[in-house]
Amino acid sequence: MHALKKRSKINAAKVQQYSLWLIPKVEDIYRYMKQTYTNISVLSSMMLPVVSVLRKELGLHHPTTDKWRQEANELRIQATQETAHNIQGKAFKTFQEICCRRDAIKRRIDSDPANTTEYWQWFALCLYTMQPPLRGDWATMSIIDSVDKESPGQNHLVLSSDKALILIQHDKVSHRKGGAHIPVTDELHSVLLHSIRQFPRSVVVPYTYKSSQNPLHRSYSPDKHISKVNLSKLLSQAMASPQDNTPWPRPIQGLRKAHSTLVMSSNASYHTMKQVADAQRHSVSTMLCHYNAVSPCCSVEDGTQASTPEERIASAMQQTDLCHSNVIIMTHCGESHGNESPAWTLYCSNPDLQEPAEQGLAIIQDACSSRGQ
Repeated sequence: MHALKKRSKINAAKVQQYSLWLIPKVEDIYRYMKQTYTNISVLSSMMLPVVSVLRKELGLHHPTTDKWRQEANELRIQATQETAHNIQGKAFKTFQEICCRRDAIKRRIDSDPANTTEYWQWFALCLYTMQPPLRGDWATMSIIDSVDKESPGQNHLVLSSDKALILIQHDKVSHRKGGAHIPVTDELHSVLLHSIRQFPRSVVVPYTYKSSQNPLHRSYSPDKHISKVNLSKLLSQAMASPQDNTPWPRPIQGLRKAHSTLVMSSNASYHTMKQVADAQRHSVSTMLCHYNAVSPCCSVEDGTQASTPEERIASAMQQTDLCHSNVIIMTHCGESHGNESPAWTLYCSNPDLQEPAEQGLAIIQDACSSRGQ
């Protein structure tokens, strides 16, 4: 309604004409939408352009604007939870589901302290739910008590009685993003301190093995890391289906996607999304494109689901607070072929930024071409 074809091409005269028509009829439009759109995801998407007009014409804190914005946000969050399974398939689990499973395991091990098999499952889930989820890098971390004791090229957890810090020096993106110092949340810090006291060791997640016929007991090697494959298996078993005990496929990706979806469904600002993306060691565009289970229907004019990376990013920009910020996202769309560079796509939340952003992108592309990148 608000934009023609794309967000970057807005006819100012038609927008003003639309705004003048909408304001006097806003209550009638509200009743019509509630009666016509029974799908809450579609209803939320239809309300968002009206919210944009109301913010501009009536002001951010006008009662009518507040009413529309609050209901649109509530519907969007509800739709996200209801449609996530359809978008991602039966394997998708919401962040709330994962935390409920983690807490259920904790109750079982509290009633049976000898149940170390499930203890390590619970501990692994804590690492991925009490902190923005990393990839499999927890499997490679050693524990030190001071930053001065770090080993070059290794990942460490600096653990003291008052705080903890993750030192990433080698991971999937360290060759281009460099290392990172990631603060550990207070909740996870408490779990780590208690775990180290209960099971003294020099690594975060140790290698475990059967040492008896009791399936609920596993011994551990205090100085040997678990492998990334076995860490993934540990998480798969922790989130196994209660019906047939089928392991959860690709659990680390599922955890990262569930956490990102939770952030995006809560009307996150760009600043918040940037913080979460940095803690998960990827970019905001990657988060929007690959770790986003937010319903994308509002970005496609014919009502079909967004399937391409371009559609998913544009959709997420509409459904989060990005559409109200001066945000520019540049992302690769496709792979390079022969001597050709991969195509870039530009997303500008503010149409006034489109022309200077395109000029900047041209300069970047020319520079990359001249350097053979």
